[in-house]
Formats: sequence, C-alpha cells, structure tokens
Amino acid sequence: MALFTDGTISSPQDLQEYDSSVLTVANAEGINIAVKMTLAQQDLGNELMLFLFRRASFRDYQPNVRRSQGLSDVVVTEALQQWHVLTTLTLVYRDAYYNQLNDRYQGKWNEYEQLAKASSRTYFQLGVGVVADPIPMAPTPELSTVPGSGGAEKFFVAATWVSAAGQESAPSAYAELSTTAGEDLVVTLTGPPQNAVGWNAYVALSPNAPTRQNVTPLALGSSWTMTGALISGAPLSTGQQPVRFIVDHRFIERG
Repeated sequence: MALFTDGTISSPQDLQEYDSSVLTVANAEGINIAVKMTLAQQDLGNELMLFLFRRASFRDYQPNVRRSQGLSDVVVTEALQQWHVLTTLTLVYRDAYYNQLNDRYQGKWNEYEQLAKASSRTYFQLGVGVVADPIPMAPTPELSTVPGSGGAEKFFVAATWVSAAGQESAPSAYAELSTTAGEDLVVTLTGPPQNAVGWNAYVALSPNAPTRQNVTPLALGSSWTMTGALISGAPLSTGQQPVRFIVDHRFIERG
C-alpha cells in the first residue's frame, strides 16, 4: 500500500467509480479536479494529525514525535481512500452549486458531505494503519540503452526501494522506452531515502503485469541491465502493509 505522503491518494477514475458524471460536471463548470483532490487530502491530513495527537498515550506517538514525523508512516487503506474520494466529490459539487446555484448540484453536495462524514467515522473506528519504518515511493526510474543482443521492443518499467527489513516501497510510476535491435535496456534509480538499502526493477512488455527482474535487491547507485529474456519474477509490489492500527474507541450514536 502507498503511504499518505507518497502523493495524491485517489485518481479521477476513483471519483468516477462513485459518480460517473463528475468529470463532465467539472469540465462544464471549470473545476480543476486535481486541485480539489489536493485540497481534500489536506483536509484529511489535518484531521489525521489531530486524531493522532489525541492518541498520544502511545509512547512513540507523543505529540513532539508526531509533529516531526508528520503522516509519513500512515498507510493508505481502502477506508482512507474512500474517505478521500467522498471528500473530493463534496468539494467538486459544492463549487458546482455556487457556480450555478443549481439545486441538483446542491443535492449531490449535501449527499456526498454526509457520506464523507460517515466514511471518516468508519475509518477512525477501523483504525489508522501505520508502519514502523516508512519507506517512501520510488521516483520514476531512468531508462537508457547500451549495445547488446536485445530485439526491438517497448518496455514498461517500475521500481521500488527496499528497506533493511526487506520491505518494499509503493512502486514508482511507469517509465517507457522502445529499443531497436542490438540494444539492451538499462534501468537506473536515483535519490534513495535514508532507510533504503537497495532497490528492485520490475519490467514488462505491457503495463499490466511487470515482474521483478533481480533475484536479490540491487545495490544503491547501481543499474540493472537486461541481458536476455525477461524472467517471471515476483509480481509488482503494492507497498508496505500496516503493522498496527490506531483505533478511535469512541462510538457515538447519531440519530
């Protein structure tokens, strides 16, 4: 799973799964979806920080530690992503309503606002998933070629950082490169975080099923060069899983 600080935790396609017309509405009303997703994530981040401050009875979650750490150890679970999607939809339809004072938009604004509030309560009751040693998402790898025996192919490449405990970061965005006959693909990953001890290269001929091409983690600062056919290694990592959940035990009945 990705970390909260890895980037925007939802996509426009996630919004469409809840509301198929949202992108059409945003385009018609001149609403920037990316900006609304960013604002929604900032709102969620503030609520998460306040919640974690209140849960400061945990020794390693004292407010001064949390303030310096921020939300870098918070994992994006399905419940957190759902909350973000519904909050974004609330912001979109609120803007759409004020643009036109259209009752149809107001109805959706009110509906998504209530759904977002319910989603936040569910999320905190399920718990904020955290990791002990967060390792950020890898940047997009750099691709190049060297003379070799490879054929003409188009490659899709992603990469992950690896920690000392063997945990992998969320995968990078895909890099793409087409080679010609007589060239071998070279993959390089730069800018490691402090807790990374290596990295993994995932390669495929389509973006659907990349597999790990190195048996053991590659050394920091090194490159991976394709010297034969792609191997059927491990599937692309989804990132770190929570090692524990910080739960809100306050169950408030609402009528």
